[in-house]
Amino acid sequence: MHLKMNKIHNESTKGCFCHFDGCGRLYLGRHQNGSLSFTITEESGDTRVIHINEQIPCEDIILFQQSSDDRYVFVYSKLYEYKVKVFSADGKEQSAFSLPSGASCSLLDEKQNLWVGLSDEGIYGDENPSGQSVLCFTLDGQLKKTHIDQQLSEIYAPVVDDCYALAEKDGLIYMLYYSYTVIAAFDETDVKRVWIISDKEYCGVYDQLAISDDGFWICKDEHLLSLIPADVSLPVQEVKCCDPDGRELSIQQLKLTSNAIYAISDSGIYKRDIRGGKTK
Repeated sequence: MHLKMNKIHNESTKGCFCHFDGCGRLYLGRHQNGSLSFTITEESGDTRVIHINEQIPCEDIILFQQSSDDRYVFVYSKLYEYKVKVFSADGKEQSAFSLPSGASCSLLDEKQNLWVGLSDEGIYGDENPSGQSVLCFTLDGQLKKTHIDQQLSEIYAPVVDDCYALAEKDGLIYMLYYSYTVIAAFDETDVKRVWIISDKEYCGVYDQLAISDDGFWICKDEHLLSLIPADVSLPVQEVKCCDPDGRELSIQQLKLTSNAIYAISDSGIYKRDIRGGKTK
């Protein structure tokens, strides 16, 4: 399957932290004068710059994203631990907390909850006696009660041995996990649905997930894109990202959001909208 994409950004992002949110904002993080500088570009093209007095290498930044109340959520790793800081609109630190060991992925949802998925190390670690696979935090670091794993067990869904990726769509959180390849949809209180992917040969460690009418877009090793059809009994399709002329892009990194797929290439950043309708 070939996916034609439109170019939206010409500048090189090499060595930068790069992230997109569900509102279409582009976040580019760089080191500048001993601190971190984040340039935020709206879909309209308007830009602003936020300076954070931190010396974290760009490759250790997990997430930097604006919340709905104009705060900024900063998730990073330090000495193999995930840490979270929340900053006000003018860059002043408001809260800070650590995440459990074994954190593997994170997602800031529309309700301003920070969801954190755990790897097998975190799920089966001594500090997690209940064996939870996904945790939900408020932005002041309070852990919310969820019963996702208990409910998965009650409906005889495969147990979560490793949480690969989290996504949000229409108010639900989606978790891509192993055993085999399984996707569960839930909110803060209930598991809504579970999909067990029939193509057992297509397995591995994934790092991103997005949902559209076509099915489930999954990313492996940051640059390999595939589509699990909405009818999960059908084979998984490998996807090639191309420019508007149909030439395959040399991809450094892929970014998936609730509304779009972004390809970061040597020649710039390309985008394909996946909200509504069918992708041809």
